Amino acid sequence: MTEHNEQSLSKFSMWPWRALYWEPVAGTGERIMVGVLHGFEHQYKAVRTIRNDVLDCLFGKAAPGLRRLIEHSLNIFEVAATASQSLEALSAPISGIHPGPVRTTEARTVTDLLQTACLLYSSLGNLDKLDEPDEADSPQQEEVNRRFGSEVKQEVIKVHPELLSGFGRGAELIHGGIIVKFGFCSPKTILHFTVLHPVRQGASMRDARARIFELQRAREISGISSAALIAAVPRDDDATLGTRQRDVLKANRLEIEHEADAVNLQWFAVTNAHQGAERVIELAR
Repeated sequence: MTEHNEQSLSKFSMWPWRALYWEPVAGTGERIMVGVLHGFEHQYKAVRTIRNDVLDCLFGKAAPGLRRLIEHSLNIFEVAATASQSLEALSAPISGIHPGPVRTTEARTVTDLLQTACLLYSSLGNLDKLDEPDEADSPQQEEVNRRFGSEVKQEVIKVHPELLSGFGRGAELIHGGIIVKFGFCSPKTILHFTVLHPVRQGASMRDARARIFELQRAREISGISSAALIAAVPRDDDATLGTRQRDVLKANRLEIEHEADAVNLQWFAVTNAHQGAERVIELAR
């Protein structure tokens, strides 16, 4: 077996971790998961997972001090684990943070490990922090795209049933190649639908770029000059978004807009299916 193959297989090993809990009222036993201490690839790290907006909502003006306390405690756990090269001995509370039992998870990346921990033990995890560009969540992205496209379709045919035949039509991107389905095709325009998901932004960006390429190729082969990507995006004032999510989403929207402009494709950001339907009708008629 080659050294490369040995390294690849090692990525699927079992790695240890402990959930880290904070007890707001000492002695009550009521705890909130605030972080994870892990030994992925024998590198010991403590990661805060609780979201800033959750702390702000629960503790108001006291939240900044609490964040500092949590970060300080996590840093002590990390230093202690690194010094001992183990998680086993770290079973006692440190500065009010209580370690859970040592668990092991088969993980390819740190993100995989942290996501497993949050899915098992926390509903308040900072999922936008855990999202990485290599996150393998394309099936989920495809599902939300289909749902958005179906909602746009229903809105369109309510007022223009004659456009029904344009939805879900396919075309070749290379002569003799596999048929690729588009969101909408007519003699006037070719459209794709996508969703810029506020959490899975890595997968959203990959999907949007792939659809830009498909639109560009379909336009070249068909000779239809009008082609557009219609993207569902959260509202700028969506209260469920954290500051970091909102900033990254804004940057990603600008990036996709510039990439579409670079190949002379139209790009439309909409916040609901009704707005998406208006764009379809405008371009198709």
